[in-house]
Amino acid sequence: MSTAGTPNVIVWSDFPLGISRALAVVSYSSDAVARYPNLLSPIKLGPLTLRHRAVVAGHSMVMGENDGRVGERLCAYVAAHARGGAALIGMESAPVHAGSVHYAQQLRLYDDAVLPGLARAAEAVHAGGSLLSIILWHGGHNVTHYGGQPGVAPSPIPSYTIGETPKVLSAGEIREIVAAYGSAARRCREAGLDAVEVQTALDYLLGSFLSPTLNRRTDAYGGSPENRVRIVVEILETVREATRGELAVGIRTSIAHLIPGDPHDYGIEDSLAAMRHLVERGLVDWVSVMTGTRWSHDRGIAPMSRPRLFLAEQSARYKIELGVPIVVAGRIRTPGEAEAVLVNGQADLIGMARTWIADPDWMNKVERGEEERIRPCMSCNQGCLGFARRGLPGTCVINPVAGREFELGDPETAPAPRRVVVIGGGPGGLETARVAALRGHHVRLYEAEDRLGGAMRLAGEAPHRTEMLAVISWWEGELERLGVEVSLGERVAGSDGLDADDVVWAIGARPAATAIWRLRPYLVDGIPGTQDLPHGRDVLAGARSVSGDVLVIDEEGGWMAVSLVETLLAAPEVRSVTIVTSWRPLGGPEIVVTLEAWDLAARLEEANLTVHLETLVDSVEGGTARLAGGEAIGPFDGIVLSTGTAALELPEGALAVGDCVAPRGFWGATHDAAVLARSL
Repeated sequence: MSTAGTPNVIVWSDFPLGISRALAVVSYSSDAVARYPNLLSPIKLGPLTLRHRAVVAGHSMVMGENDGRVGERLCAYVAAHARGGAALIGMESAPVHAGSVHYAQQLRLYDDAVLPGLARAAEAVHAGGSLLSIILWHGGHNVTHYGGQPGVAPSPIPSYTIGETPKVLSAGEIREIVAAYGSAARRCREAGLDAVEVQTALDYLLGSFLSPTLNRRTDAYGGSPENRVRIVVEILETVREATRGELAVGIRTSIAHLIPGDPHDYGIEDSLAAMRHLVERGLVDWVSVMTGTRWSHDRGIAPMSRPRLFLAEQSARYKIELGVPIVVAGRIRTPGEAEAVLVNGQADLIGMARTWIADPDWMNKVERGEEERIRPCMSCNQGCLGFARRGLPGTCVINPVAGREFELGDPETAPAPRRVVVIGGGPGGLETARVAALRGHHVRLYEAEDRLGGAMRLAGEAPHRTEMLAVISWWEGELERLGVEVSLGERVAGSDGLDADDVVWAIGARPAATAIWRLRPYLVDGIPGTQDLPHGRDVLAGARSVSGDVLVIDEEGGWMAVSLVETLLAAPEVRSVTIVTSWRPLGGPEIVVTLEAWDLAARLEEANLTVHLETLVDSVEGGTARLAGGEAIGPFDGIVLSTGTAALELPEGALAVGDCVAPRGFWGATHDAAVLARSL
């Protein structure tokens, strides 16, 4: 594919009157223009002209400082997306009012103290040739009273996730919040941002006002659709006044709220009517669509089991009926998918968050005609959403530099090339080899199996996780491009005779009983009677087999338990599956954090599966398992263990990454690799 540097298209970004900034001049390869003419075309958003149609949708990554200001971490993060070619970067949802702080690191747009850091972020984005937006946000009933103030809402309906009954807003308090939106927008203008987006999606404060289920008011802000949208109208009028026409003003909204069992659920007709009301008054420059509420959060940040482009058909109605640019997100990963949405008239701009977290150089690679080099997001939700929901700065399993750009930065060329040997071809070994080769080292990788990928390949070959395999293919392509020598089917027992300056071990972990010790540390040898039973990883790898009626004893949880169960259910030689797990729900908290629990529950409801939640197996004898409390279940034709792993023994003082250091999962492996390879 051609990557010629001869300019084929030159475009630029307009900036608000009176603000002096450099124009961004961009060269596109001829192949890129031919393949993606719509994606690479400019578009007008109010006072702005975006140089192409790919924007970074706002995604809260918990990167603010503990005092709610913008620090070096967040500046470096948005700057990386700007250098990567994003047309417009949406920062996270930021509270406009002191009663809306959901967690400490949220950017506090209600306080002038946010201005200096916010201005630095804008400067960093502009220096990279991009534009910066932020989401004006109020969490409503999703804000806990443990922050010092009760959550607020149009009506006293508890949050699905927090469970606290909110304070019902008075008319005076509504006016106070409306004014707060204006003050927040004014701060954004003073900081030099280019756009603001008002959040009405999900069941945050404004989404709750729009919903006939969540808004039961009888005053001017409830009842009819026009009354329910009134607060949004007043907020947008105030925001417009505060931004003085210098910033583009958009709105994000839900296509539907998808509250299970709700006969009056807020749906696409309600949403279109509300947005039409705003558009007809000239209050918004664009509408960005997503879907769901906290009752259906997995629809808003869909896991890998969901279809690609799952909102595109619904988005088309907004484009047809509203007459303003429409932004759509929803598992759009490749430039081909983005172009198809535009060609089909389903949207005017493509909003991507996780796609850009996985590869901040996404658009640069498209523009150079190098889309095969794009690091593919696999929608695992483990690093971006999983970390953020744990109150940690968000990151990415396959791009561990995400959110840590300020700490790690781009790999620098080594002072002198070294001979580096990597032993193990799982995620940790692959990333170590890649980064070491980027630094100019001569790298050779040994893998004992006949395929690369390690535990990630086991996970990816299980049902509903095949997108993981695309990441392994990307690593393979990068290692080939960088000239890494790969030896498959070659087991290395020690470093003698390797002819290396540095040897990095990335050999993973072995199946063990470690997960049992979480609740029963006294079971040194594991559950009595299980010592010779196969472990789930051996079954997934094809090293051991079971058939007939199968029992899974799970104390590990996570992807391992889920993938094992679904693999067994799909096996023709398996008649039925029973799982006894110490977790609630199946898969443990990890599956809940990554929003996979909803889809998993729906799939398993139709399967020939018996589940014993929050249950322990005391012993196994023959094909029968005795549960804690004395009940015996079985007999079973096969019993499989999902009981954790233990790090393999390494030479004293060895350089190592991943599970052979300590079993932690994929991000632990790639993060180890990113750090260690930069030190070689």
